[in-house]
Amino acid sequence: MKKLMIPAALVLLGTGAAFATKAANNTKGAVIPTYRMDPESGLCVQVGQECSTIQNVVCRWTADGVTPLHRAPISPTECGSVLFKP
Repeated sequence: MKKLMIPAALVLLGTGAAFATKAANNTKGAVIPTYRMDPESGLCVQVGQECSTIQNVVCRWTADGVTPLHRAPISPTECGSVLFKP
């Protein structure tokens, strides 16, 4: 029985380490399409900028440096949640 426990423990540790490494590599967050509210039309429009879902500094539109960028629209006149700098 003791001869079986040590190899089993090593296999479990190796498996856990592999999953932990994979999880650590995925924490960079997804770089997803970004949207902003257009003040003239009142619509949520897509911009070609990279932002992340991992909480950090709020991602802002490079054209004005003030407008926060959001996830995909919930409706044509309402953007999703705020995104963050990658």
